[in-house]
Amino acid sequence: MRSAPLLLIVIYLLTACGQDSQQSVSQVNGRSIGVDEFIFAYETSPRSVITGPKASAYGKVLDRITERVLLAQEAERRGLDNDPTTQRELKQLEDSAIRRELFRQQIRSEVVVSETDCRDAFMKAQQTLWVQHAILDQEPPTETESWNPEWEQVSINGAVKSMKTSEYGLVNLVSWNDLDQNLEDILFSLEVGDLTAPLLKNQAYHIFRLVNIESNQILSENEFYLQQEHYRSAISKRREHALAFQFVQDVMQTEQLIIRRKTMDQLSHFLWQQVEAEKIKVESPGELNPEPNTLEAMSGDELATFASGRLTVEDFRFYYRMNPYELSDKSLNDLQNSLVNAIGIYVRDIVFAEKGRAEDLARLPSVQEDFGYWRERLLAGKLENSIKENLVNTTGTEPEDTAQAASLEFEQLCESLTKNAKIKINEKVLMSIQTSDEGLGRKIDFFAGYLN
Repeated sequence: MRSAPLLLIVIYLLTACGQDSQQSVSQVNGRSIGVDEFIFAYETSPRSVITGPKASAYGKVLDRITERVLLAQEAERRGLDNDPTTQRELKQLEDSAIRRELFRQQIRSEVVVSETDCRDAFMKAQQTLWVQHAILDQEPPTETESWNPEWEQVSINGAVKSMKTSEYGLVNLVSWNDLDQNLEDILFSLEVGDLTAPLLKNQAYHIFRLVNIESNQILSENEFYLQQEHYRSAISKRREHALAFQFVQDVMQTEQLIIRRKTMDQLSHFLWQQVEAEKIKVESPGELNPEPNTLEAMSGDELATFASGRLTVEDFRFYYRMNPYELSDKSLNDLQNSLVNAIGIYVRDIVFAEKGRAEDLARLPSVQEDFGYWRERLLAGKLENSIKENLVNTTGTEPEDTAQAASLEFEQLCESLTKNAKIKINEKVLMSIQTSDEGLGRKIDFFAGYLN
């Protein structure tokens, strides 16, 4: 599970506290760059950019933001934002910003983590439970004395470590936050030697037995306070996940999603043929099929229907390109199962975006700022790609043969745009901004790979 977005939020909160986010760091042709935007760009910049003295690092980060803004403005001037494909991509980016705001409003306002919650998690984290695990095909009798389960020689799940012991065979080493909340609460409530009641999951009954508790070194009260925010963040994330899951279940229950078997079979068999012929790699993010015409015959076919809409094969390809979901290439059956999961995710995204639009979330400044950032990134990329495409079209050569010339033309364009732009930097505001590595001798790369 990706944790970078949550940690970036924590970093932002720590650095933005006490700073006036309404102040403008710079004006670029009338477009204001605020403190919040600068901090976010700084914290997601690679180490190569933010290394060195503060003035130099801040200047390089601001230059990167300025370049993105200028390229997006130039793309608009050239009308690249009017292209139908770009319009559809921009709507998808706005939908994503709306969904994020919808979840923030529905979930984060409900999550409260007390000091007692943090302390309970801290104490649990000082223990490692030795747990045996048995799987039964049918429910055992109520008399536990008659149980004689065969303890499985497998881990509970991939996140839980296991260990071979002479006395108990293989045991699962369960730590705090390894399992879902319900199972964790059950296991941590056991005494050594206790068995759980049979738990039904995936059409099988699971029994667990606690055989030992390994206690870690007792830490001081000061250590708890030093780690309290870590536990608060982890608990918040867990509770948000549970609320999000329930929220999705409640909303999607009325949608009655139906996947069209015939179209699904055609799509999955076609993709599997492409995988076997090594023409595509479905696990790679990006374009699902590098030869669009090969899917032209079924592009308008209905792949799924739901109460508020429908999803065609072409829709699926579009959403896959915008938000790639890893499809399995292990077998045709695995590929079909992953396609079903991807369809569910894309339909969910459509439904929640429309729900957010119905609640008029698109008008909120937070949504507009979120969308504005991704809009500029998309348009800047479109402009760079258009330079490459124009060179290919005018010279008649292959893209790889024009790469160097396209790079040079792009650099010259950036220099020209910067030279002719009206840029006003507020140096006082810029240098007063505090970032997460303020005062450190070495810059830290805070999850730069997530966005760069």
